[in-house]
Amino acid sequence: MFEKGKLSFWDFGTYLTVGCFASFAAAFYIFYGLSIPFPSWAKNLKDFSGSIVIVIPIAFLLFGMFIEPIANWLVKHIEKLGWFKPRNIRNKESLVNTIKSHLPDEDIGSANLYRYCKAVVELKFQNSNHDIFLARFGFYRSMSVLLALLFIINWFVFKYDAINIAINVLLAFCAYQFLKRSQVFKNHLEEAVYYNYLALVVSKDEQQQQQ
Repeated sequence: MFEKGKLSFWDFGTYLTVGCFASFAAAFYIFYGLSIPFPSWAKNLKDFSGSIVIVIPIAFLLFGMFIEPIANWLVKHIEKLGWFKPRNIRNKESLVNTIKSHLPDEDIGSANLYRYCKAVVELKFQNSNHDIFLARFGFYRSMSVLLALLFIINWFVFKYDAINIAINVLLAFCAYQFLKRSQVFKNHLEEAVYYNYLALVVSKDEQQQQQ
C-alpha cells in the first residue's frame, strides 16, 4: 500500500516489521536449530553493504507481504473456535442502528455498512488515525500466526527439556495474546470509523439547520 512513493503505516507496521522478524527467526532455525553451517560467502557481504542496505528492507517488505494473506486466512479459520472468537465492540447494535438512521440510502445493508462509512470517512478525513489502528491490527494478527508456527517448529527442532518447554509455553501465551490484541484493534478501527462518520453527518446536519 504505497501512497505517493512513501511507506504507509500498514507497510511499515505489518509488512516490513513482520518480514524482519520472520527473516531473523528463519535464519536462527536454519543455522542454529538445524545445525546448518553458516555459509562462508556470507563473510564477504560487508563488501556489498551499500546494496544490502537497499535490498534487505525490500526483502523484508516482500516477505511480510507473503506472510500477511496466509495469516489472514488462518486467523479467519482459527477465530471460529470457541477460545479464539473475537468480541464485538460495546453497544455495537445501538451504534449500528444510529448509523443506519443517518444513511442517505436505506439499501445500504449491514454487510456493506462498515465499508460505506469507512469510504466516506477516508474521503473526508484523510489524516485520520484509522491507518494506525489498521497497522497494529495487521501486525498483531501476523505475529500471532508466526509465534504459533514457532511453537510448532520448536517441538520438532529442539529437545524436550525444561528450558524449551518454558519457551514453548511463552510462545503459546504470546501467540494467544497477540491474536486477542489484533481483535481489540480491529474493534477500535470499526468503532472509530462509525463515530467519525456520525460526527461528520451530525456536523453537516447542524450546518444545514443554521443556514
